[in-house]
Amino acid sequence: MDIQEFENKAVQTYRHEGDLITYVLEYIDAKNGYSIRSYDDRFKGLSDYDGDFLGTTPDNGNNVAMMAWEYNAVPVREI
Repeated sequence: MDIQEFENKAVQTYRHEGDLITYVLEYIDAKNGYSIRSYDDRFKGLSDYDGDFLGTTPDNGNNVAMMAWEYNAVPVREI
């Protein structure tokens, strides 16, 4: 999958290995872009843990660059 295909997915997953955090972007609509939730590995075992809502993406359409800049996270590509 190339980067353009990744950017067009309705659900995108990013990872920051140093902080053990996974970020999941889910498409809302054209006006709001994607929602951003973070999931910390330290809390995975908690039954009521559903991540933390961080906001929405800017409308520039470049999620990969924004996630790298803002959260130091890289795309998790499916093999």
